[in-house]
Amino acid sequence: MKDAYQHCEALVRERDRDRFLAALFAPAKQRQHLFALYAFDLEIGRVPDAVREPMAGEIRLQWWRDVIAGERTGEAQANPVAAALLDTLRYHPISTEALRRAIDAREFDLVGSPMTTRAALDEYLDDTFGVAMAAAAAVLEPGQDFAEASRAGGRASGIVKLLQNIGRDAARGRLFVPLDLLAKHEVHTASVFAAEASSGFLATLEELCVEAEKCHRSLQVSPVLQSAVPAFLIAALVPASIARIRRTSDPFRTPMELSAIRSQFLLWRAARRGAI
Repeated sequence: MKDAYQHCEALVRERDRDRFLAALFAPAKQRQHLFALYAFDLEIGRVPDAVREPMAGEIRLQWWRDVIAGERTGEAQANPVAAALLDTLRYHPISTEALRRAIDAREFDLVGSPMTTRAALDEYLDDTFGVAMAAAAAVLEPGQDFAEASRAGGRASGIVKLLQNIGRDAARGRLFVPLDLLAKHEVHTASVFAAEASSGFLATLEELCVEAEKCHRSLQVSPVLQSAVPAFLIAALVPASIARIRRTSDPFRTPMELSAIRSQFLLWRAARRGAI
């Protein structure tokens, strides 16, 4: 099992630098379980990019549903991420129903249909970013209710991540910016997929930035025990990330991620203060 956890750690270090660094502020004995959860989240999140046809993606997502249900024990033990995840579930009160919702949410990425409404976006963020935070919090502080914090933190961090990936997603025919919000600012989906950074589109992104800031403020006033802070630590990057996004005039062609050094400093400062 040690090798499986080490595989998860390496995977998170390679593909999600911010969550890797955030996990390092958790107690050593719990860190491996965070890496298992984050590796699982990365694996289901990459399914749409790893397949050419939606059906192939559906099969992969169903495999993960079966693993969580305990129906593929032999195959799961041969997969280091699945093996580490199942081991983590044995030791921590993590909702398997929530993990299934996270898998189900990734079906949206497969289909490629635009996000229709703000309510649909909130549900998607709750079932992806929010579930990941709640699961991590269950590892760090079992028995506590972090639903409010997970919802606020997941939406804040999720909006930032979706905005940072707008150019990549548009190039792949994916649109997470809700259609009702685009219509409000008179932006047609064709212009988004054509990578046109119109004034209306920038106004749309600004509205999402404001929502991310609102959710971040809600997280800051949520009751989060000090011991559970590492589960929500990546949300500490939201204010600086929003400021970076706002300075961008062409979100389709300009990288909007924070530098590695900047992210590391902000995570260290937040962990030291115990404030997200």
